[in-house]
Amino acid sequence: MHILLTNDDGWQAEGLRVLARKLISEGHRVTVAAPDSERSAASHALTILKPLTAKPIQFDGASGWAIDGAPADCARLGLHLTKRDKPDICISGINHGSNLGGACIYSGTVNAAMEASMAGCPAIAASLEKSAKYDFAPAADLTVKLIGYALSHPIPRGQIYNLNLPARAQIRGLFFTQILGPDFLTEANYQEFTSDYNQKYYFLDDGANEQYFHPDSDSKRCQDGWATLSVLGWDISAKNDGKLPESGLLTL
Repeated sequence: MHILLTNDDGWQAEGLRVLARKLISEGHRVTVAAPDSERSAASHALTILKPLTAKPIQFDGASGWAIDGAPADCARLGLHLTKRDKPDICISGINHGSNLGGACIYSGTVNAAMEASMAGCPAIAASLEKSAKYDFAPAADLTVKLIGYALSHPIPRGQIYNLNLPARAQIRGLFFTQILGPDFLTEANYQEFTSDYNQKYYFLDDGANEQYFHPDSDSKRCQDGWATLSVLGWDISAKNDGKLPESGLLTL
């Protein structure tokens, strides 16, 4: 099978390299199209005002390109550059840190996979909970197992499987949920500093999240030691839950 690998941590990131080695050991061909440096929290940015460059790279039996663009750029350009040898699936990750609930809005990892799916290639985003010492091997094992499931259970173009794993030696199992945690539904908080030259500058401060986390949400299940799997899509319109008007003429 031909696998396109991308991420938002950069092509030299350990998570991507561990996954590439695991895929190759399982007999897959791996092509990498990943940022030339870290592009975390780039969301679904695309480069339209300057040209992109793609530097050829090779490592551990994988080959591809280091691209000077955002993660979504890398996924789309990677698919363009492999048109004559189309990948069977695109995997984005393994990310250094979870992409759960509201974090998916900001995630370059999730949105690189989304861009691949929007361009017509089945895609998985894979992430490992932040830890003082990452062990990507179990995450790589589960991600590779998920490929067969994803291809035998296809979802519509513009949707992806989003996999998150807790940073534990033993996980409790794989839990499927469409309930996403309200991560980052917080007030706008920044730490303010003043330089020696009297210039103010700011660092983002997430702050406490007092929102209710459903016990079966991806965030809470992962916190409790489960790997979680969700289906995400490009359609971000609010769904009608009875509180919104029906479609049609609206008089204000």
